[in-house]
Amino acid sequence: MRIQIVSIGDELLIGQTVNTNAAWMGEHLTLDGWIVGGVEVVSDSPEAICDALDRGLASNDAVLLTGGLGPTKDDLTKHVLAEYFGTELVMHEEIAAGIQAWFESRNVPFLEVNRLQAMLPASCTVLPNPLGTASGMWFEHGDKVVVSMPGVPYEMEGLMTHEVQPRLKAHFALPANLYETVVTAGIGESSLAALVDTWEASLPSKGISLAYLPSPGQVKVRLGVKGPSGDKEELQGLLDAEVEVFMKLAGRHVVGRGNMDIAAAVLGLLSSSGGTLATAESCTGGSVAAMLTAIPGASASFMGGVVAYDNAVKTGFLDVDPRDIVDHGAVSEPVVKAMAIGARKAMGTTWAIATSGVAGPGGGTELKPVGLVWMAVAGPAGAKAWCHRFGAQRARIVQRASRRVLTYLHEFIKNGGLPGLED
Repeated sequence: MRIQIVSIGDELLIGQTVNTNAAWMGEHLTLDGWIVGGVEVVSDSPEAICDALDRGLASNDAVLLTGGLGPTKDDLTKHVLAEYFGTELVMHEEIAAGIQAWFESRNVPFLEVNRLQAMLPASCTVLPNPLGTASGMWFEHGDKVVVSMPGVPYEMEGLMTHEVQPRLKAHFALPANLYETVVTAGIGESSLAALVDTWEASLPSKGISLAYLPSPGQVKVRLGVKGPSGDKEELQGLLDAEVEVFMKLAGRHVVGRGNMDIAAAVLGLLSSSGGTLATAESCTGGSVAAMLTAIPGASASFMGGVVAYDNAVKTGFLDVDPRDIVDHGAVSEPVVKAMAIGARKAMGTTWAIATSGVAGPGGGTELKPVGLVWMAVAGPAGAKAWCHRFGAQRARIVQRASRRVLTYLHEFIKNGGLPGLED
């Protein structure tokens, strides 16, 4: 079964708003067994919306629209849909009462323009929106379905989860479409592909698909299998078996399964081992700490960090020997190891990690060009440092360095804290 996603809004076309809705919908619809036939972004005009509906219904079983619903004059989707399906707008009193209660619960004045949001096409099935004031609309057009939802992401997600997806599953006979993602770090896409080449070549004959999803500092590998919904248990067993094979082949480069990233994997290992962590960052500017604290429950293992941008902070707070900075420079093995050891001592943690590099765009030299980053891990058995080159783009340097130092820490903990790990 094929489904089309249509995102409505000039703000999406001009880049003012990022279209996160389409990504979220595509992921969840695919897991439900849909083939997402396409994603289209159209302007806030009746002609554009109608043309997109024509195209979507011509080659898909369902079309999902987001955006263009609200209290203002430029929110015209419901008017366009009423005309498209040859019906009229009528007042839905129960929806109006719900909108009024929504405003009153927040001590916000309920205006007539808000009541008018309950004027909806007579032929649609109204999908109540408990997270906002714009209702969803479900239309059946022959054997096809059109659904309209608000563009506010958390409102759309609530409607999709509680109304739209269950209704789509009940209306259409969807196949089983199963996926599993394995996250790897510390190895590039081409090297990873070479590592599993023979195994990968055997997958098509088993009905297993594989895709590499690289990003700075990590590669996600997605395996999938499709089949009749009645065979879901058998298909899941087949998928699980191949995931296990891949994880054995990828070995120490595996971070975890699902959408777990390296920061979550590190915190998981720290939690299970009873360890704690501190960070000392120069070129990454607190990015490592931000990645860790974005994970719920991080405070159980992550004690804190220091952004030691100035050398005075390195020497004063982290106890880096000033002579090492003079002799080797701030971006060097002795300094970054001392930063990690100093952070571990200052915060009394099991582990500490440190970064020092040239993030650019200026400041590079022939010996220490832009993109060169030293990083270190300090733990109970000592400290070890590594040097990497991460290109010339500042944001990518910071992102890749942050993930790489966490990858080294992850390997350290998994291997019992041995400082002699290979690069």
